[in-house]
Amino acid sequence: MLMNQLIKYFAKNNFYTDWKINSINDISNLNSDQLLTKYNERFIFLFQKAYNKSPFYKELYQKHGIQLNDINDLNDIKKLPVVNRDMIKDRVEDIYNSFNFLKIIGLTSGTSGSPLTLFRTIFDISTEQAYIRHYRNSHGFSFGQPLLSIRGALGKNIPFENFKKANTLYISSPNINENTIEMYYSMIVKFKPRAIEAFPSYIFKLCFELQKKGLELKVPIVFTSSETLYGFQREFVESYLGATIYDWYGNAERSILLAQNNDLIYKPLPLYSINEFEKDHIITTNLINTSFPLIRYEVHDIVTLNSQGLINDNLNPDIISIEGRASENLLLKDGSVVGCIDHAFKGVKNLEIAQVHQYNVTDPLNIKIVVTASFSKTDEEQLKTNFIRMVGVETELKFTYCKREDLTFTKNKKYRLIIKNP
Repeated sequence: MLMNQLIKYFAKNNFYTDWKINSINDISNLNSDQLLTKYNERFIFLFQKAYNKSPFYKELYQKHGIQLNDINDLNDIKKLPVVNRDMIKDRVEDIYNSFNFLKIIGLTSGTSGSPLTLFRTIFDISTEQAYIRHYRNSHGFSFGQPLLSIRGALGKNIPFENFKKANTLYISSPNINENTIEMYYSMIVKFKPRAIEAFPSYIFKLCFELQKKGLELKVPIVFTSSETLYGFQREFVESYLGATIYDWYGNAERSILLAQNNDLIYKPLPLYSINEFEKDHIITTNLINTSFPLIRYEVHDIVTLNSQGLINDNLNPDIISIEGRASENLLLKDGSVVGCIDHAFKGVKNLEIAQVHQYNVTDPLNIKIVVTASFSKTDEEQLKTNFIRMVGVETELKFTYCKREDLTFTKNKKYRLIIKNP
C-alpha cells in the first residue's frame, strides 16, 4: 500500500510538475491578447498532431473534407466535427498518439453508462497536478501543509490512513457515522489540517455528525469537486467550520475545468481547455493531453452564462451557474423545468440529507429524507412549503422517511440530489 502511494505521489509531484507550475504562473499573468495567442498556438499544435498521428482523427477529418491548412486559429474550431463517448469508446487505441511505454490507462466512472477507457502519460498526470497545486496555492493552501482528505475509495475495511510523505490524513467516508465520529474528531484535531478536500456530500456528512455530538472544528479552507455543490451544503459547512469552500468543476475525461476564484465565481484555468457552451451541453477540447486528444468532445452538463462569443467565453467567461447534468432539474406536468431544487431545503432544521426521486412527470415527487430525532411536523411543513413555492400546488409531493443507506448513489458512490431513473 505504501509503495503504491509513493509511486502515485512521485508520478504527480516531480521536477516536471514544478516546471509546469511555473509555466501556469506565467500564463496567468498574460493580458488578453497574449493569452489568446497562446490559445491559438496550443490549439493548432493539438489539431495538427491529432491529424498527423491519430488514425481516428485523420480518418474523421478527411471524411468531412478537412485538410491541415483549413484550420488556422481558434475561430476555425467549429469547422471540426463534434465527437462523443459512443464514437470514441471502441477507437481509443487509434486516438492515442504517443509511445506505448508511456501509456497509462484510466477509466471514467461510468455514471453516464459504461466506463470509458482513457490514456494518459506521466507528463499529463504531472500537468494535471500542477493545475491543482497552482489553484490551491492561489487560495491560501501550499503543497505540503496538512491536508484532510475524505475518500470513498478506502472502503469500509480501512477507516483511515496517514500518508506522511504528502502530509495528508485520509479518512474513509463510508465509515463516518455517529459511532466513529469521536474517533475521527480526535484524529483531525491532532492533525490540525490547513484544508480539507472532499466530495460535497462527504464534508457535509462529517460536519453534520460533528454537530450532533457538539464537537467544534475550525478549518479555514475546503476544496470540493466531483459532485454538484448545493447551496444548502455550502451554507451549513462554511458556517460550521468557519471555512470558505472553493469548488472545482471538471470531468473524468479532463476535457474541461472551471474553478471558483476568490470571489467564488467559476472561471477557466488558463490553457487547460477550450469550451463551447451550448444550451443543454458543452463542447470541450482538452489542451493538456495531446497524447490522447479530445477535440470538440461533447459533455452533457449545463453551464449557464452570459455568452460573449467563443473567444471571450474562453478568456473571461461570465458564468452564472453550473447546473451539472440535465438530470439535476425537475420536469413539471406543464413542460416547465425547475432547477436549483436544493433551495427547497434551505432553512429546514434537523434534516441530515435528502433526495428527490422523479421517474415520471405524472407521478408524485418522492422526497426521501433522512432526519434526526428532533425533526418535527413543523420542519416537514416548512419543507413542504418550500417545495410548493418552487414546483407549484399542482405537483403532488410524497415524503418518505428513510435511512442514509436507502438513498441512491452512483456506481462511483457519488451523491445526487435528484434521481430520474428507478
